[in-house]
Amino acid sequence: MILQLPISIVEDGDVYTAVCPVFHIKSKGESMEDALKNIKIDLEKFLDNNKVQKEYEDVIKDYSIRDIEIVDIVVNLK
Repeated sequence: MILQLPISIVEDGDVYTAVCPVFHIKSKGESMEDALKNIKIDLEKFLDNNKVQKEYEDVIKDYSIRDIEIVDIVVNLK
């Protein structure tokens, strides 16, 4: 099973911020691609934590996590 998450991207000058509203995680990058790569890495680290797995057990079951796939990207350009 693959975890599919919505991600928003906000451009602020020369920095892009990727936001995952499901787990309230933000990551930055110098490009949109960097921000997406960084948030995927941060989500993988976050979801590897046993405490997080217990805290978000219902959410994780709803999403049937095996791998993370980013879907529904919303870009907000300033």
